Amino acid sequence: MTAWSKLLVATTRLIDLHDSGHEPGSPFVQVNQEQRRGLRDGYWLDLGCLLLDYLLDLDFATNSAFVSQARCLNHLRETYPELPHDDLVFVINLLSTPSELHFRQPSPLPDEAEDADESAARARRSTKRTALIEKQGQTGQVRLTPSGRQAVTLASQVEDLLYSEYDAAKVLAALARGDFARIPDITNQILLAIRALTQELRRVRENPTREGKLSALLDNERHYHNALSSIQQTLLDARAQLATPRLMERFDAWREAQPDDWDLRVLSGAIGRVLTAIENLSRRLSELLADIAEGRIQAMGVVDFQDLARLLLASPPAPRLQAALVARMMPLHAQACFPRVAPLVPLLESRRAETGHAALVFDEQHDAKPEAPLLARFLEARGPALRQRIQRAPLSLPEALEEGWHRFEEGDCLAQLLNTFVDTELLDPGLTVGIDATPFELELDDGRRIEGAVTPAIGFFLQAPEAAPLPQAIDPNIATSRIDQDEPV
Repeated sequence: MTAWSKLLVATTRLIDLHDSGHEPGSPFVQVNQEQRRGLRDGYWLDLGCLLLDYLLDLDFATNSAFVSQARCLNHLRETYPELPHDDLVFVINLLSTPSELHFRQPSPLPDEAEDADESAARARRSTKRTALIEKQGQTGQVRLTPSGRQAVTLASQVEDLLYSEYDAAKVLAALARGDFARIPDITNQILLAIRALTQELRRVRENPTREGKLSALLDNERHYHNALSSIQQTLLDARAQLATPRLMERFDAWREAQPDDWDLRVLSGAIGRVLTAIENLSRRLSELLADIAEGRIQAMGVVDFQDLARLLLASPPAPRLQAALVARMMPLHAQACFPRVAPLVPLLESRRAETGHAALVFDEQHDAKPEAPLLARFLEARGPALRQRIQRAPLSLPEALEEGWHRFEEGDCLAQLLNTFVDTELLDPGLTVGIDATPFELELDDGRRIEGAVTPAIGFFLQAPEAAPLPQAIDPNIATSRIDQDEPV
C-alpha cells in the first residue's frame, strides 16, 4: 500500500462514523457493510493523490505560488497518457470545494461546564476548511491550501524504524534546550515504530507465505541492526546525562515553573522502556533469521473456515473427498427437523458448557476421562423434575426463572436452562416451544435483568392436545399459528 492508502485506511471508518445517521440511544447496534458509490477501480482517487503530491513539490519550488492546470495535466499524463483535460478539471473542482465537518471539543470554561448538562460539557463545533486545493476564479490556477499541505505531509510521514534514529537524537536536543516535557512524546514515537516492526515479525513467523515481506526483512536486516544500535547508544547517552548534577539543577528549576508535578524518574522510565523494547526486538529479529537459516518457520495461524468454505464453493473437491465430507458433516437421519430459533437468539449466551482451562492434546490413550459438562449434569439432576413440571402445565421462560430452575450446584445455570428452550430434545422428543408475542422483563436475585421481545414456553402443544391447557399468557387461538413447528429441511 502507498502512503496515501495507509492514511485513508486510518480515517475511512472515522468518516463512516461522521456520516452515520444512527439515532443516539437506539438499541439497534448492528453495523452492516458500507455500500460505497463510485467506479470501484481507484481511478479518481489515484488522480487526486498524484495531483496533491505534484502540487506539494511545486509548493516547495515556487514558494506556494499558483501554477497552471496545463502543468498539472502534463505531469499527470506521464502516468495516464490519454488523460482528458475534463477529468483533471473534475478532480480540481472536487478537491477545491469545501465540505462541512462537525465535531465536538471540551468546553473552554470547565467550571461552567460542571454546572451545565452533560451535552454542554463538550461544545459542538464545525469547520469548512476541508478543501485541499485553492483555485483562482479568473485564471483557474491552483495551489495547495493549508489543509491540503497538511494532508500530504501526514500521508508521507509513515513510521519506519530505519529512520527513528533521528528521533532518538531529538531526545538529546530536548535535554540541551531544557524542553523536558517533549521527551515522553519523542520516546513514544520511537516505541510505535519498534512495536510496528515487532508485530510485523510476529505476523511473518505466523504466516511464512508472506514471501515479499520476508525478503524485505532479509534485505534490510543489516540496516535494522545498525539503526537499533544507533538508537540504543543515543538513548544511553541521554540517560547518562540525566544523572549529571548540572542537568538535575536545570530540571529542578524547570519543574518549579510547571503547573504539573514532574519527576526525573518519568524521563528515565520513558527512555528505559525504549531500551527494553530495543532488546526484545533485537532478540526477535535474531530468532527469525536463525529460523529462516535452519528452515524452522512453519504456519501457526488460525484456520479461516469462512475462506475455506468460499474456496470449496469456487472449486469443489474430488468426489471421494466430497462424499466423505457429506457423510461426516450431514445429519444422521435424512428426515431431521430443526426448529426456528430466531425469536430466542437474543436470549442465548454463546456457550453450552463450562469453559475448560486444560490444554487440548491429541492422545486418546493417555487422556484422562473428562468431567461431565455442566449441561449434562444439569439435565441428569433436574431433568426428571422438569419433565414432571411440564406434564402439569406448559412452562414459560419467566415462570422458569421465577421458580428458580436456573439455580443448580450452588451456582448459575441460566445458559443451560435456555438450552432446554432451544433444543427441547434434551428433555423429551414430544416437547415443542410455543411463542407468545408478549414481551417480558425480569430481574434476578443477583441483579441481572432478563428481557425478551417474546415469551417462549415449553409444552406438549401439538403432540398431546389432551394435555394441560396453555398458560393464560398464550392465546390458544394464535398459539397454533405462532408455534415454531419443526419443519423438514
